[in-house]
Amino acid sequence: MKYVGTIAEACKCVYSKPSYYLITMVSGVILISLNAVVRNYSLLWHQFSISLLFSLITGSISSLTISALVLLSFISLLGGIVFSMSLFLLRRQLTMNASLGLPGIIVAILAPACPSCALGLLSTLGIGGVLAFLPLGGTEFGLLGIVILMVSIGYLSRKIVTKTCEIKQGNER
Repeated sequence: MKYVGTIAEACKCVYSKPSYYLITMVSGVILISLNAVVRNYSLLWHQFSISLLFSLITGSISSLTISALVLLSFISLLGGIVFSMSLFLLRRQLTMNASLGLPGIIVAILAPACPSCALGLLSTLGIGGVLAFLPLGGTEFGLLGIVILMVSIGYLSRKIVTKTCEIKQGNER
């Protein structure tokens, strides 16, 4: 229960500034868009146009099942939250404390919510055949991305709510 309280307190701190809502939503939309772009990178590389990019993104989203779209949206929203929290910490501490969030975002991008879409991408990494033996047909990778992102949010939340003392500069004694 303390874990949820820490996350709630950190979200309250981060989202006290309305700009972080926008950052979360924009980065979530970018992550959803990257899902389509990564799967079609060779087509975009050879024949790039803005209309093709837009068509690939909208076509990719419309071809997903409801469950895959919900999973992808949830992963992208969590990725946006991790990005916002990381940016908040970066601005506050001038150091990046999101090293745990990056693997979650990478897994979320590399393992799309749609197992048939993931097959082509994961086979380029040499693990496409594994999907045939998984009980949920590849959805496990999306769930793994969610778990990693949730752990990352917890880690970042702890860093955000940790109270620190101000160090005074100068020759004060």
